[in-house]
Amino acid sequence: MRLWIMSDVHLELTRGWDLPSGDARPNFDVLIVAGDLIPRAERGVKWLLERVPDRPVIYVGGNHEAYGTDIQRTLEKAMAAAAGTNVHVLENKSVQIGDVTFSGCTLWTDFALNGDAHRAMVVAGDRMNDFKKIRTAAYRQRFLPHHALTRHFKSVAFLKTEMHKAREGKLVIISHHAPVPEMSDEPGGSGNDPTLDPAFRSDLRRLMVPAPDDGRGALRPADLWIFGHTHESVDTTVGATRLVSNAKGYGPWNAGETWDNANFNPNYVIEI
Repeated sequence: MRLWIMSDVHLELTRGWDLPSGDARPNFDVLIVAGDLIPRAERGVKWLLERVPDRPVIYVGGNHEAYGTDIQRTLEKAMAAAAGTNVHVLENKSVQIGDVTFSGCTLWTDFALNGDAHRAMVVAGDRMNDFKKIRTAAYRQRFLPHHALTRHFKSVAFLKTEMHKAREGKLVIISHHAPVPEMSDEPGGSGNDPTLDPAFRSDLRRLMVPAPDDGRGALRPADLWIFGHTHESVDTTVGATRLVSNAKGYGPWNAGETWDNANFNPNYVIEI
């Protein structure tokens, strides 16, 4: 199965770029968008349906999908817009296409990357737009780091459940937030202030190593884990899992300019 992979397209911060079409489009079976396509996820569904009406599309929301709206409400609207179409909006949900199971979630983070989750949450709450531009509880509350933490733990529990299930085919995980510490030193990487890294990444490498039956069945890691958010390009293997990121990032802003991640490939396809 050929997977066309991208993330962090950021249509709201892009001028003059569009999804390759016609002869410029690669040969693919499933398009995967790992978050940060556009604020308000229902708009992302519409954009994808207009451009890819004839192949399955997996769409996982990023943090920017919830900017200017309620995080749960935009997800519900996106799922309603995608119902009965070829676009699959995944948030702690799975879909099977052929012999491949796709399991998706935004994931958020546990803020524990630098060993002091409390401090990381305070810094993120003070400095990041995520915790200023997103609402929750039917718009009544500002989305805060502790809300993100709760969502992270729910997503990790979901992913573990999927890994414990018996399966004959392959498992592909799609998350927006990164499940590993920094994996790339090349230009176009995340380049974040280390004090903010815990809001971009968690260390979930333990889920990439097989584990014996603990009463729920043996844990079988995903064959492939696709992520975004860090605006970097990654293709590596950790334990039993191949890790891939192909993030465009912000831009171009004007004609002739390029985008944030110089290594982004708009026609990036891999086989699973």
